[in-house]
Amino acid sequence: MTEYFAFYGTLMDGAGDAETPETSGLVRRVGSCRLAGILRDHGDYPGYFPDGKGGAEDTVPAPERLVVAELHEILSAEAFAVFDEWENYDPKDEAGSMYLRRRVSLAEPAGLTVWAYVSQQPESDPVVPGGDWRRHRASSSG
Repeated sequence: MTEYFAFYGTLMDGAGDAETPETSGLVRRVGSCRLAGILRDHGDYPGYFPDGKGGAEDTVPAPERLVVAELHEILSAEAFAVFDEWENYDPKDEAGSMYLRRRVSLAEPAGLTVWAYVSQQPESDPVVPGGDWRRHRASSSG
């Protein structure tokens, strides 16, 4: 069975920096996708909060509740270890992890279940306008 990651932040093609892990050989970009939920600005990186997690979506307008992401097919089981380390996710210590790796259903294309990193950082951080980290970072640095 083919498995996928949805990347919405620094792991998206061209959105990282020199410290971002290399993705070639681990995943292959399939195309664009959208996640249902809220993207928040945690400073140097974003945090994804799926709809239904914590009730914060009640205060965020509907247009801000779709997250722009990239769909990547997983080519190697090694991808989990590499990306878990990057996202500070330890399956043996979820309470101490910054993110949790979870299976979520995509909003677009609908019906596909993928792996995504769900933030455990403050839900009070600012909402990323339009749920688009790449555009947000470009407008913040310009």
